[in-house]
Amino acid sequence: MAVDFFMARNHLDKPIFRIYRWKPYCISLGYHQKLEEIDIARCKEDGIDIVRRETGGRAVYHSEEITYSMIIPKTSEFYSDSILEVYNKISTVLVKALKLSGITNAELENGKAPDFKELYKEKISSVCFSSTSTYEVVVNGKKLVGSAQKRLKDSVLQHGSILFGKKHLELIDYLNVADKRKPRLKEMTVNKTITIEDVSENKDFDKFYQTFKTNLSLALSEEFNILVEEVTLNEDELLKIREAEKHFELSLT
Repeated sequence: MAVDFFMARNHLDKPIFRIYRWKPYCISLGYHQKLEEIDIARCKEDGIDIVRRETGGRAVYHSEEITYSMIIPKTSEFYSDSILEVYNKISTVLVKALKLSGITNAELENGKAPDFKELYKEKISSVCFSSTSTYEVVVNGKKLVGSAQKRLKDSVLQHGSILFGKKHLELIDYLNVADKRKPRLKEMTVNKTITIEDVSENKDFDKFYQTFKTNLSLALSEEFNILVEEVTLNEDELLKIREAEKHFELSLT
């Protein structure tokens, strides 16, 4: 996420799309989400990192999932002041890449957005995948990809999480809620979400990751009608990215 932070402010000559994984596993909180919602002691005990995203939304457990980000500079022809228009364009790319990767039932959610003011009153709202909004990616009506967006001075940054396996359900274990409520919260999350493992013949994470990466380039080329090129960071940029990591650190005392 420090890379996204840096590139959203410094690599502004063209749009950038990234996918990555986490080691160790990590819980990222939305920009305005309260740290008190998370059981810090249990995270420490289990070696789970906690960071705060630059984007909004709710908590995501980065484990058996693929994190994506897209940065669109304001100078780009693909930039829009409309939040939903950008969501739509990025989600369309994801759907195309997923279909090419064998997830043929992937589609955009076109229903009414939930009442977030009411939703956030519920304990389940601490979880990013507790609701589905317009232009998010679903399969069989269940949420496969959760996304959040941030408007910066010179660009827009969108983060998202693509569920591969079932470990996202373990996020419930790290919430500060009564243990007796957790089974019900997990059941609710199961009913609202679906994973790559549920709908793909390819159950190997590494193989799917590489397949999806290849197909993502094809989908980006088709949707944006541009040549996709790989970007390499130099040593000076990597040093600045290390400095940017402090923006995501949380005091866990």
